Amino acid sequence: MRIAQIARVTRTSACIASITLSGALGAQGLSYDMSTTATGPDRTGVVATRTVMAAHGQFAGSSSRIDVTQSLSPGGMMSQGTYMITSGSKGTVTSVDPAKHQYTVIDIAELGKSASDMQTSLSGVAKIEIANVKVDVQDLGAGEPLDGYPTYKYRITQSYTMNIIVMGRTTGSPSQSVTDIWVAPQLDGLMDPSARPSTASSSGPMAELTKQLLLAYGKVRKGLMLKRISTMESGAGARKHTTTVTTTITNVKKSAISPSVFEVPSGYSKVEMFDAAAAQTAAGGRGKPE
Repeated sequence: MRIAQIARVTRTSACIASITLSGALGAQGLSYDMSTTATGPDRTGVVATRTVMAAHGQFAGSSSRIDVTQSLSPGGMMSQGTYMITSGSKGTVTSVDPAKHQYTVIDIAELGKSASDMQTSLSGVAKIEIANVKVDVQDLGAGEPLDGYPTYKYRITQSYTMNIIVMGRTTGSPSQSVTDIWVAPQLDGLMDPSARPSTASSSGPMAELTKQLLLAYGKVRKGLMLKRISTMESGAGARKHTTTVTTTITNVKKSAISPSVFEVPSGYSKVEMFDAAAAQTAAGGRGKPE
């Protein structure tokens, strides 16, 4: 079970590292709609395109909020009806479930430390490491206008191998991706919470990957990412598969946003991250197969 927990923390670290906003943001309040689709094999191997998530976002200062209106997740974080509050100044992501009057706070730095501490507790019996990390960024010049705004296009490539080491035996799973992004410099905020990492993990399996991603995205000009297309390959041999994820942002509007939008309502109870993850795993197990 502990090995599975380490793998879960590692995957969560990668996910959360990609949804943290930069703290150096403009003060203008903005709202927008976001949609993410994925094309790839389902559990039966059939390739199909699905809407992973649709949401309404709000942004002001160094905070953002995303209300999930459609999701493949059957429950827990990022499921329909929940919302995520990201604080660039605090380095936290808070998942709020209004139906249950509950919330979970995820500290990015602590997430990486948890993975490191968990591996240490296994005393060398098992661990997960991310090796052969390579990240690169290309400036592709002017992109096509999107949602009425001129854009600049960039390409981020990354590759690494996730090694699971148990009792001296190593199982490696290679992963690589190419991400094309279209940035609108006229929009003075980084509102898309899946846009770019803000801080590198100082410890844990994802430390080197997030460090290199941070350096790469630092070369991308500021502005709202109106579109992202990521093509990811993972696994090897018969287990190798390719998935393409497309995220688009539309209906961008400038408006004043109340600070209360980025606060958890009073009376909500706090749930620890591992308890929330366990509940989400259980909910997924009860869901219908694809």
